[in-house]
Amino acid sequence: MAEIPALPNRPTPRKNRRRTCFALALDADGIDHLAAMNAAIGLPGFFAAMLSFLRLLIDAEQGVMLRYAVDERPSYLAIDAPAARQRGAREEVYINGPYILDPAYQLFMSGQADGAYAMSEYVPDNFQQGEFFEIFFRNTHLIDTIDIFWRIDERSGIAICLGREDETPPFEAAEIALIRHTLPLLFSALRRHHDLAAPAARDEANHLVHRKVQTTMEQFGASLLTKREREVLFYMLSGYSSEQTADRLHTAEGTIRNQRKSIHRKLETGSQAELFSLFIQCIPFADPDQPVDPLVQVQAR
Repeated sequence: MAEIPALPNRPTPRKNRRRTCFALALDADGIDHLAAMNAAIGLPGFFAAMLSFLRLLIDAEQGVMLRYAVDERPSYLAIDAPAARQRGAREEVYINGPYILDPAYQLFMSGQADGAYAMSEYVPDNFQQGEFFEIFFRNTHLIDTIDIFWRIDERSGIAICLGREDETPPFEAAEIALIRHTLPLLFSALRRHHDLAAPAARDEANHLVHRKVQTTMEQFGASLLTKREREVLFYMLSGYSSEQTADRLHTAEGTIRNQRKSIHRKLETGSQAELFSLFIQCIPFADPDQPVDPLVQVQAR
C-alpha cells in the first residue's frame, strides 16, 4: 500500500486574528437590486437602479435623486415617489424657485462634505412654519429623511433624498448608520458611472432660471429694506425662528422681532405667506445682468 504523503506544516493560528465578517446583510431581493445597480453603471437606468436599492435597504417610502450645480437650478435624475405625486407634490413647483429655500439644497451649497445626513441635523427650528414647507414639502407628506451628498466636482454634485411618510416611524440611528456604512460602495459606483456616462451638457434654460432665482434672493426688497433686514428676510423665508435668526446674526431676539415687523411694514405684507408670494412674483422680473430690485418692476405693473 502506497504511503500517504504527509500534509505540509501549517502556521499556528494567531490568537487575535480578525474574524471574517460582512456587516451588510442582504436577502435575495437585496442582492438582486445590488446586482441591477452594478449592471446599470454607465447606462441610462443607473440612477433609478441605485434609488431602488437604497429604498429597499432601509425601507423608505420615497426616493429622489437630483443634480445640484452652482450655476443651474436642480434637475431630477430619478424619482420614486408615486404616493407623493398623487397627493399633489409636483417636481416643477420645486425647481421653479422654492428650491432656493430647501434646507438640503442650502446645506449642499454651503460646501457640506460628502456624506449622509439625518433631517434633524440641518432643518431650521421653525421648518414646518416656513414657506418652503407650506408650498412644497407639506404635499410630500414626509416626516423624516436621510439625505446623501456626493460631489462630482467643485461646481456640481448629486443629492439623494430617502424619506418616510406619515404614519410610519422615523428613521432609526441604526438605519442612518447602515446608509453611512454603504457610502464607499455608493460613491465608487457613482464615480464609475460618471466616468463612463456622457457628461451632461449645461441646460441654458435651467441656467437662466437659476440666475433669476438667485438674483431675486439677492436683490428682493433692496429698494426698500436695509442690508440687515434683507438678511433677516432670508431667514424668515427659510423657516428660522426669531431666536435662531438672532443666534446666527449675533444679535438680540427682540431686535430680530422688530426687524421682522419693519419688513412687513415696508413691503406692505401681513403674513409670511404674502411675503413669499411676493418673492415668487418677482422671479420672472429679475434681471441677472442688472442687479436691481425686481420688486420695483412688480410694483410698477
